[in-house]
Amino acid sequence: MTNVNQKQIAKNTILLYIRMALMMLVSLYTSRVILYSLGETDFGIHNVVGGVVMMFSFLSGTMSTACQKFFALEISKGNQKELNRTFNLCLLVFGAIIILITILCETLGIWLLNRKLHTEGRLDAAKIVFQCSIISFALSIIRSPYQGMIIIKEKMKVFTYISVIEVMANLGVALLLKNSDKDRLILYGLLLIGVSLMVSLCYLIYCHIFYNECKIRPFWDKNKVKEIFDFAGWNMLGALAGLGKSQGLNILLNIFFLPAVNAARGMAYKVYSTVQLFGDNFITAFKPQLLKSYSEKDNSDFFKLIYQSTKFSFYLLFIISFPLILETPLILDVWLKDVPELTVYFTRLILVVSLIDILSYPLGSAMQAYGKIKKYQIEVSGLLLSIVPISYLFLKMHFPPETVFYVSIVISAFSIFYRVFFINKCLGLNKKTYYNTAIKPILKVILASSVIPILLECYMTPGILKFFVVCGSAVLLTAITVFVLGMTETERKHTIIFVTDFIKKYKK
Repeated sequence: MTNVNQKQIAKNTILLYIRMALMMLVSLYTSRVILYSLGETDFGIHNVVGGVVMMFSFLSGTMSTACQKFFALEISKGNQKELNRTFNLCLLVFGAIIILITILCETLGIWLLNRKLHTEGRLDAAKIVFQCSIISFALSIIRSPYQGMIIIKEKMKVFTYISVIEVMANLGVALLLKNSDKDRLILYGLLLIGVSLMVSLCYLIYCHIFYNECKIRPFWDKNKVKEIFDFAGWNMLGALAGLGKSQGLNILLNIFFLPAVNAARGMAYKVYSTVQLFGDNFITAFKPQLLKSYSEKDNSDFFKLIYQSTKFSFYLLFIISFPLILETPLILDVWLKDVPELTVYFTRLILVVSLIDILSYPLGSAMQAYGKIKKYQIEVSGLLLSIVPISYLFLKMHFPPETVFYVSIVISAFSIFYRVFFINKCLGLNKKTYYNTAIKPILKVILASSVIPILLECYMTPGILKFFVVCGSAVLLTAITVFVLGMTETERKHTIIFVTDFIKKYKK
């Protein structure tokens, strides 16, 4: 990988981490306010019914990635006219996807809401929230090509600014909710539509002003539409598998248990979503370079980026997740005060799931760059979706609610091995090199950095002193072991140079 690429990735990462820090702080506060404002039952209902918004926000990111793949190909050719045509065809395809999923939601979704879900006498409010979720989903999908254009152009500053607007709007929603005497569950759903509309307009207006290739010019190319629809459709299958793993389990918990269990799972998932931003941001910083290196047939850079993004995305997530896993009870008690039952247990388990899942992101991005994803998505998606029926069988046999997370951990871990096997066949990824370059350093870091913090967690007296000692030792030891055991000699040199240059620039 060239020095220019490394500097661009570092710059993108810093901007995305500024975005993440703001989103994390505000998100944690708003989650607390919303739980207090809605109450445990209404929060649980919104988490399962209004979870469509959360579900399809991930789908929006997947659609954005689909756009980036086709945009990267045209950018590598330097063909602006064809790039504009591809952009307009993406809008057309995504419009069709919106119609298809809306029909599915208004039929199967309504049946599920009426017949299967526990709403504790709040069915009418739940129906309104569900409709609000569908509208928010449509807005998130239609902005995907605009978002994809900004990311592939590596305008992370713009991406950060719009994210800040979004998170501040969500803060406003929480404060309005707190001081309202209306039906807060319905109001929350309506306000989220407003946030989604505002964010979508930000992307649309910016792209129409600064990118001529984003101008709306009706265009039709049957073969290109089929290519985009195939890629987006199979890509969407992979996203839906991930959603099935998350929201499908949420629905199962609602069917077998009361909304209070959904509230516990909802707060645990808030922690998961916030922490996951660390890994997501790093992958977002890497992804444009990964797509461009494949489009330019630069296999050397392409495979290096896979190995590096696997390692460093895990390191960045682990350095945050490990202290949280150790000190979950105190952190949740300070954050929420009234912690829903099972939240501590759920949070720890879902953070383990996130550490496993982050390993799959670079592999998935590599397959998206390759483009021929039909067989990959069918097989990997089928594997991940098996989590839901397997969990159902366990719950049917009266296993406790946390069982669904254990099932998720086992199958998610197995899926990593399968992805590597599949990418080896398609792209020639060397399995031994992948293990030695990416996985082996990760295992060394986990083993070397875990022993002392775990011993301190087990033997120190609970309290604020223990919190700072355990978390401080976990972060410090992880940072040291990453630098000593988790990096190559070249990576250590580049890290030292980057930090030195950053300090010199800051002093000026």
